[in-house]
Formats: sequence, structure tokens, C-alpha cells
Amino acid sequence: MRAWCPRCDAVRPGRTTCPVCATPLATLDHATPAQAGAEPPPPGPGPAPPPPSRLRIALTAATLVVAGLAFVAGRSIARPAAPAGATPQATTTTAPEPGADRRQLGWTASAGGLTVTAVEAGRQATERRETVAVLTFRVQGVPADQRVLALRGLRLLDSGGGVFATVEQRQFGREGGAPLLPVDGVAGTYRIVTGPAPRLSSLARMELAAVVISRPRDRTIALDTSGPWPAGPQMRAVDPGPRDAVQVDSGFVAVQGIQLQLQVTSAFVRDGLAVVAVDAASSFRGIPGEALPLGAELRAGDRVLCSRTLLLGEDFSQQAVQGIVLSCPTRPVSRLTVAVGAGARTLPLEATLRP
Repeated sequence: MRAWCPRCDAVRPGRTTCPVCATPLATLDHATPAQAGAEPPPPGPGPAPPPPSRLRIALTAATLVVAGLAFVAGRSIARPAAPAGATPQATTTTAPEPGADRRQLGWTASAGGLTVTAVEAGRQATERRETVAVLTFRVQGVPADQRVLALRGLRLLDSGGGVFATVEQRQFGREGGAPLLPVDGVAGTYRIVTGPAPRLSSLARMELAAVVISRPRDRTIALDTSGPWPAGPQMRAVDPGPRDAVQVDSGFVAVQGIQLQLQVTSAFVRDGLAVVAVDAASSFRGIPGEALPLGAELRAGDRVLCSRTLLLGEDFSQQAVQGIVLSCPTRPVSRLTVAVGAGARTLPLEATLRP
């Protein structure tokens, strides 16, 4: 039998009073000492959870398969680890080379009062997806009444002495060269378009033999413009007279010794304006692949009223040699002079343009 002392909170076996504090003991059950003070047993296990459904099992399996495939793919494309001690390379963005599409030159050569300057070079893409160079030149020292047509003997060389880019060659009467195209609005400035060209930095120098220009307008036709000049807008026709034409050398390479007739076919005047048409005899046809420079100007005494220079045969759709029309502002005068010239000549300039 066991007894419990409520004051000492202790179990006193086989007694009725507590031997320590003499407090009456309370009688407990007859459990064995091994069972005394044992905690109540833990609750039994609950009911087992229901087994997972087949759908959940299938979804789980699919998730594991996808994860495995992603892991394998990641391993297959991963970059190999850099060796120990190697310095990682910084990521850079490729930038265009400075001056890759435009380069200032300023290369100059002079001789006999003639000066040629290579101003700048640029690159541009064509419709055929080729990259060509565009070279800008300034030509000074050419007589005012003559037009710059081409650069003869032009060679563009690279730093190794090879050809940087090719240039087109064209025949202007008996003289040939790389044709120059006037730059609009900039007097004395011209450009040349080359064939396919590399980086502009490889252009080292240019060789030049001569400048091709039109011939002087040294043949003249006189017009009697005396009489009233109407106030306009109607114009008065002027009879060119019997001596209305001159003969000039055709200037074509393929045809030697053939004269070209330049004739004033019509002339009109009114107060403030004179118009003259010059025809290059239509009985003569141009030469394929050649252009003939034709220049004309209208003068009142020593004063040039206006002038023009055309390239006959430049328009390959027109087979016949054409003419030229002058329309010049002027006050009424009693006499006008038409000055004409055909063909081309050269101004020598054996030079090398370089930095």
C-alpha cells in the first residue's frame, strides 16, 4: 500500500502519518512502485491518410522528368569552367573604327598656277551592297570660261603601294580621265565615286597626271540686235543672218579630221532678256562611249552675259548630237556675240597628293 503526504508532496509507503511532518497521509491505489509517477501513455496513432490518387502520382512523375531534362540541357550548354588562375575577360561591345566612314584629307599639289586639293574621303553603300569611296576635290586656277571635266592619270594607292580602289575612266573627245561631278552650291568643288573600297585609313596617296577641261570658246557668231526690244512678255525674233554658223573640230578619238558645224538656229530678244539656240549639226551622230564638251556664251561687247557647257552624247538614249540654249538677262544692245567651242584639253599636273 502507498500513501501520499499532501504537505510534503511525497509518497510514503506503508504508513498512516508522514514521518517528516506528521501529517496524515492519503491512501493511494495498489499500483507497483515501477508504475508510480509514470506519465499517462501517449495517444495512439490516428487513422492512416488515404492513399494518393493516380492523377497526383502521374503529375509528380512528370514534374520529376521535366526537371531532369532541364538539368541535363543546362549541363550540355554550360560553358566550361575557367582554369584556375585564369583572369576572366570583360565583355565588350564592338564599336566602329573612328573615321571609318569619313576622313579629312587636305592633300594639295600645285603647278603652273593650277592647284588640286583632295579635301576629304567618305564611304557609302550602293544598291548592290558594295561599299565605295566618295572623294571630294577642289580645283583652282582654271580659266573661268572653261569647265573642269576629269582628272587624268588618277591612281588611288594604299600604304603597301597597291591599288586602294579603282576609278571609272571616260573619254571626253580626245582626252580621257576619271570624270568629276560638280558639287551643288560649292564653286570649284567636285567629287569622284570609286569602285569597292576598303577602310579609309588604308588610303595613303594619290597620283595625278593632269586636269581635263573644256576647250576655250574661241569661235564667234555675230548677231545684229539693233531695233526696238519689246517690253514683253512677247519677244522679237532676230535674223541670225547668212553667217550664222562656224566649223569646229569634232574632237572625237574614233573620228579624226571631221568638222562639226555649230549654227545659231534662232534668236529672240525683249527688254531685259536675250535667248539664243545653238545647234550642233544633227547630221552628225555621236560616238558610243564618248562625250563631246560643247561650250557657248553670249557676250555684249567684252561683257559675258551668261555661259553654259554641256556634254554632247552624255545621254545615251539620244543618238544624235544635240545643241545648247542660252537665256541671258541683258539690257537692249545693238549687237550680241555668240562664242562657241567644242572638245577638251589638259592642264598638266604631274604630282602625288599625300599627307
